[in-house]
Amino acid sequence: MRLKSTSVLRPFMKGMRSHLVRERLMRFAIAEHGPIDIVSYDVAGRDNSTAVAVSHFVFGRTDLVRLNGASKEYRYPGLIEKPGVVWLGQSVFLLIPERSRELQGFLDSRGVAYGKLTVRVT
Repeated sequence: MRLKSTSVLRPFMKGMRSHLVRERLMRFAIAEHGPIDIVSYDVAGRDNSTAVAVSHFVFGRTDLVRLNGASKEYRYPGLIEKPGVVWLGQSVFLLIPERSRELQGFLDSRGVAYGKLTVRVT
C-alpha cells in the first residue's frame, strides 16, 4: 500500500529519492500525533572506538561465539529496531521523545556532538 503525501508534508518530502524512505516517513509522521525529534550526530573521524560504539548502539550487533567446535550467534538489536525510530540518512534520525532521550543520553555519555530539532506534524 502506498501512502499519498499530504499538502503539509509534500514540500518536505519532495527531495527524497527513495520511495521506501518516503513511505516509511509518511507512516511514522501520520501515526505520531505529538512532537517528534530530528537528531543528527557527528563522531570525529579519528575516534574509531566511539564510532563503533555508536554504530552498535544505533544499529545493533551480532556476536558469533565458537566453543568446542560449535558456534552460537548472539544478536543484540539496536535503537533503530525499536518502535518510534526512523533512520533518515547518515547520522540523522526521526524519533519519538522517549527514543530521542535514549539516543541523546548515549551520545552524551560518549561525548559525541549532536543537534536536535523538535517538530510537530499536523
